Amino acid sequence: MASAEQVDEARGLAILLHRAATLARDDFARAARPLGIEPQAARVLLLLDEPMPLRAIADRLLAEEAVIAAAADALERAGLAVRDGEPDAPALSPTEAGAAVRERLGAAIAADSTALHALDPAERAQLATLLERLVESGAR
Repeated sequence: MASAEQVDEARGLAILLHRAATLARDDFARAARPLGIEPQAARVLLLLDEPMPLRAIADRLLAEEAVIAAAADALERAGLAVRDGEPDAPALSPTEAGAAVRERLGAAIAADSTALHALDPAERAQLATLLERLVESGAR
């Protein structure tokens, strides 16, 4: 059974993680809005530095494959990505227009990122290491 201190610590961490995730989500939505794409589709587009199967995208984003398929549909309708490969396991690739939007999205995120502005490079590297370990431990 968890001690009162462990419960308080877990609650405090959960609240801080939720607040940090909310800041990051809001930063991302602000960056995507002027580009005319929904945040989920923008997250997918941001991953497409090479063709990627929808299942792999879902795994990377910790999302349901149906949600990723809907985002892929939106990107295709906008002319920003295309599906290719096997019908059972299609890969999504950016179009030329999609690659340009992806580049603009990356620049917009960097310009308005709470993490980039609040933390110095060493702190960001440490945060990235800790978040990777946290995400990996939760992916059991």
